[in-house]
Amino acid sequence: MLSKSLILFIFANMFNQAYGLEEITCPRWVPGTDEVMPYGMTLSPELELENKVRCYCEVVKREEARCIRQRVPENICKARTKAWVQKNLKLKQTTLVNNGGVAPVPVRDRMINIEP
Repeated sequence: MLSKSLILFIFANMFNQAYGLEEITCPRWVPGTDEVMPYGMTLSPELELENKVRCYCEVVKREEARCIRQRVPENICKARTKAWVQKNLKLKQTTLVNNGGVAPVPVRDRMINIEP
């Protein structure tokens, strides 16, 4: 999986340079407004995720459409979007799941009696 992401990143970067496409960057908005957040401020993980989803909807998809309008091959524009999603919105997984292992059984702190 890592090698697939790395190859996608390398090819996307190569095509971005060939067609003069820049890496997609997003502003960090103050939650609930259109103001850009001042440098040095941080967001909670939930608000950071909301900010990235907003960026995807308002910036990334718009850049993809603009890329296609510039007559860059559509698969390159979509690969650029996919690379952004892989970098910014991919869920973090535990090491066991990544290695194909079985996740450990969760520890329960309460017993439940199920006798009839």
